[in-house]
Amino acid sequence: MPNLNRRKVTLISPSAGISHSGGAEAFSLEMARRLRPFFDVELLAGHSDDPGFYPAGGICRSVAREWVKHPLLSVWMNRIATHPDIVIEHVTSFFPCLGRLLTHTPDVIFPCNDYGGLAVAALVRSIKGTPVLYTEHAGSMSGNKPLMRNLRFHPDELVVFSPETARLVQQSHPQQSVSVIHNGVDLKRFSPEGNRVPLPFAEGPVVLCVASLCRTGHKRVELTLQALARLPGLNLLICGDGPDRAYYQALGEQLLGPDRFAIQTFRFEQMPDVYRSADLFTLASLDEPCALSYLEAMATGLPVVTTDDPMRRHTIGNAGLLCDVTDPVAYAAALETVSVQPNWQQLACANAARFSWDTVIQEYEQVLNRVIERSLATAPRHSTLPRGPARHI
Repeated sequence: MPNLNRRKVTLISPSAGISHSGGAEAFSLEMARRLRPFFDVELLAGHSDDPGFYPAGGICRSVAREWVKHPLLSVWMNRIATHPDIVIEHVTSFFPCLGRLLTHTPDVIFPCNDYGGLAVAALVRSIKGTPVLYTEHAGSMSGNKPLMRNLRFHPDELVVFSPETARLVQQSHPQQSVSVIHNGVDLKRFSPEGNRVPLPFAEGPVVLCVASLCRTGHKRVELTLQALARLPGLNLLICGDGPDRAYYQALGEQLLGPDRFAIQTFRFEQMPDVYRSADLFTLASLDEPCALSYLEAMATGLPVVTTDDPMRRHTIGNAGLLCDVTDPVAYAAALETVSVQPNWQQLACANAARFSWDTVIQEYEQVLNRVIERSLATAPRHSTLPRGPARHI
């Protein structure tokens, strides 16, 4: 039963509990669990054992993705949108989530599914004045297009992962209230101590890459394959799935051979064991605001080799090497250096401790309470623009 003396937060994440490959889905499940000691939490999701779970309704993107593959649908659906599976999820879950929020209105709405949840939350706010908190998972990806699009919904508080993104928001939307809170990792689950999974390699260090397998995406798994092709002593395990899995399977076997390469999928609960089974982690993505996989890898003691940019310099610190991953020679050299140098575990774990969920959730508790207090202070609301302090950086 809800505690009527506590404020209520409703999170929106229709794919959570069904799709286990997305960082935003994992974020929403963990956020619901972590916020419960401070708030009454409802989670509008696809499926969850969380006590605050309520079905979000609609067709989640993982199911829609299979529909879109059908020859009769793929041709015209791909003309409508770049990611038609996401559009299907947003459209079909809109009215079920809207109905729930209008009949069981919380003190603050916390959408975790990009513009679909933001659209629902903005409409509820226009009707009932309920404030909206949104965490921007895309950061400056795709030339800032997702960020600029989501800012049009004017969330009452925008949370970003880096000061650089906060400054960008400040320059483009000076009225937008913004807070910097890093992504979090559960240091009790992701640690060097624990079980491992059997891997299909006879010998040699194992490089782990956790990524969605889509050639048009930003993960750039082919760059990792090209670099590893220069290092016959290293094996590569790709943990992930996606529409181009068959393509990457064939490319990996061609460049590395079937004895040094494998693609496998695991349940979310198995991921700590998967990280512990590898020797180092790599991700050659074009842009990455604050990938959970970096934090999870470091928390389990793995050094990281990845793209050199300001955000990842801050995230990785001294727990690995950053390089120009588009240069296969430089990328291979970084992988080889990390694979032969000892004593990475202590550095990786110490760096990951900066992103502990124990610290992150305290910051979210403060921000959520501030958003609610600001809303109460300005009620009744006649505008969808945020009120109160201009920004919190």
